[in-house]
Amino acid sequence: HFTLHFLSRYPAVEDSQTEASGGESSISPIVPIPVRSRRSTLDSQCGLRSILLQVRDLGLGYDSDETVLFKYCSGTCPHVRSNHDLTLTNLMLSGVLSHPAPGQLWHNSPCCRPTHHEDMAFLDNLHRWHKVEKLSAAGCGCVG
Repeated sequence: HFTLHFLSRYPAVEDSQTEASGGESSISPIVPIPVRSRRSTLDSQCGLRSILLQVRDLGLGYDSDETVLFKYCSGTCPHVRSNHDLTLTNLMLSGVLSHPAPGQLWHNSPCCRPTHHEDMAFLDNLHRWHKVEKLSAAGCGCVG
């Protein structure tokens, strides 16, 4: 998702520079400059996303044909190394702390996670109401 912007030369500027110097203008080549498009940057940032799903597709065992709007968090978070991160890395490199065992995860960067949730209510196929607490994300942030 990159957009190329080109530097353009304006004829009026070239003409005035040529006349002022009394000679030929040196024409610099047009250089492509890669610039991230606004959409790709916004799409990749941590934020609230949503998808329409049938309740049965949520995987919670409810038999319902009802369609609900499920909201979730997705995207990247900036990685800013804190003093804690630097110290932990140094302690592991020096052997004071052992590295995580295979299969254990050690996260040293923030994750995009819900900061608060919403309850969701729906009707099942036997016409009974169900309320599931804290099912859908209501806000997102970079945690950790």
